[in-house]
Amino acid sequence: MIAPEPGEGINKQTSRLVLLRNNLLASALIFAVLEFWRPYFFLTDDNLDGALPFFIEVGKHLLSGQSPFISDHLFGGGYQLLRDPDFFGWHPLYLAVSLLAGTPFHNAIIEVDAFALFMLTTAGFVTLAHYLRREIALTISDGWIMFYTLSFTYTMVSLTTGASWLSFLGSYSALPWLVLGILQKKFRYGAAIVLLFSLHQILGGHLAPTVSNSIFLSLFALGMSISRRSWIPLTNWLIGYAVAVVVLLPLLIPIIEGFSASYRAQGVTLEDMQANNVPAKDFLTSIFAGMALLPGKEFLISILPGKTPWLDHSQVLLYTTYTLALGASAAAWCLLPASVSRTKWRGLETVTLLMMIFGAVLICRPVWITEIMMRLPLFRSMRWPFREFVQFQFFLHLFLVIRPPGLTAQLRRYTAFFGTCVLIIPMALYPLPPTFNSMSWDRELILTGGFDRYWDQVRPLLKPTDRIAVLIPLDLYESDRFEEPYSLLGTFNYAALAGVVNAWGYSPTVPRDQVYTKTYAYYPFGAYHPSQKQALMAERPELKFITLENLHPLKITLSSRDGPTIDLTAFVPPRLFEKPAPVAPSPADGGKASP
Repeated sequence: MIAPEPGEGINKQTSRLVLLRNNLLASALIFAVLEFWRPYFFLTDDNLDGALPFFIEVGKHLLSGQSPFISDHLFGGGYQLLRDPDFFGWHPLYLAVSLLAGTPFHNAIIEVDAFALFMLTTAGFVTLAHYLRREIALTISDGWIMFYTLSFTYTMVSLTTGASWLSFLGSYSALPWLVLGILQKKFRYGAAIVLLFSLHQILGGHLAPTVSNSIFLSLFALGMSISRRSWIPLTNWLIGYAVAVVVLLPLLIPIIEGFSASYRAQGVTLEDMQANNVPAKDFLTSIFAGMALLPGKEFLISILPGKTPWLDHSQVLLYTTYTLALGASAAAWCLLPASVSRTKWRGLETVTLLMMIFGAVLICRPVWITEIMMRLPLFRSMRWPFREFVQFQFFLHLFLVIRPPGLTAQLRRYTAFFGTCVLIIPMALYPLPPTFNSMSWDRELILTGGFDRYWDQVRPLLKPTDRIAVLIPLDLYESDRFEEPYSLLGTFNYAALAGVVNAWGYSPTVPRDQVYTKTYAYYPFGAYHPSQKQALMAERPELKFITLENLHPLKITLSSRDGPTIDLTAFVPPRLFEKPAPVAPSPADGGKASP
């Protein structure tokens, strides 16, 4: 993969096209390996219980000529999706791929979207690296460009967050293109690139990393303007981004209004935000060791059972997927050759390094930063620092591209090989591919057709006008929160897949004025505690209740105010695959990680 430096013919147009082709082919091969490792690799966590039902409902609406902006099944039906930032998926790519909802390939919607975003990320980083190689006469070879490109495209932050929240990949894929626009020396080219990929980012990205991208790139553009003694980089960024926002205002205004009416807009507590930071020592471990320390931690648990209260299994899993996993990339160890380089520093290198340091500080999040965030309208709602990993990894790889390295060529190749092994070998040895919540039972039910067979038998028990509410006892939830059959209960957003109307749904940003029941769901994924049943019946007598009565053995019932209780357990398909160990996001989030 890594060729001696420098590359030949780097200024030829054909070299750029060949470089782009080779990188896209290599990236597609890696994506295929991921799909072999876990079929439907990106169909886990929120992608499974939130995004897939949403896109399938949108696709069905488009195919039938209905408005895609209204949900028939969530939050009592008639829910205005445009007012909820959690359902803002109006990118042309997403809308086009959602048309698979009317085909046997509907379960592949997330995979097709993810593949397109990974290819866009790869193309963007290659194009940026080739542009910089030509403009500032870098002596970096095609092989090293490919290595850094694939390392950036497939960092653990893209794999872990991408397998949990597809929209993170939308923000991730925009970064190299936006920087390419900022660095253009001709305003009309620069502003046009920024405009196009700002539209892409806003329509296809997650709110949190999109906002963070905007902050980082504003500072980067300012730094480049100061370095070049020219207003063009900052003008490229500000004009392009401002025009994109103006163009999308008709879609953004309802979102802003809806978010302002949500509980999430009020923010979270200082203690909650501070509990989700990453200590500096863990951040460094994450960057250079990744998941490599996990076997040692699990070995301690195996030989010291009951003697390590500071390191139980759930903490190891959380530490792996959250702290260790997110910082890792194949190229991280290449910082060592860059750090011993004696080449004179250029402005672009200095600004990029400052962006890396800024990202590291925000990831570690000292108390004073948390207190500042608590006083800002949008930032007080962002408890997880996943988004800063996105920007940190981008500027780390950009720095490696532009900084002439020290050490010999052979030592640099050994360093790159070692870093790749540190990333890949622990991933291959760990039993579960990266995700914050594998939801293995629900995946099995949906991918094997068990979900459809179950609801084909349950749906006739409901009238077309019926709305369901899901009840889960707290002790059952706490005993096995990661392996409960949420899809069979119809909670989260699974009601949209099942074709039934749920009184609630899954969204951390649901506007309060759109909630069908004034009794708020006890759990963040839209289920109620049994103690709320009487209040719900008094408020909505027509509600029918799907209740998780027991887990071992499983028992699910359907009941109403006046009708008999019906046991649904007989409709549950037998489980085909062995239950794996659960992946724990964070107890602070009720068992559901939400950035």
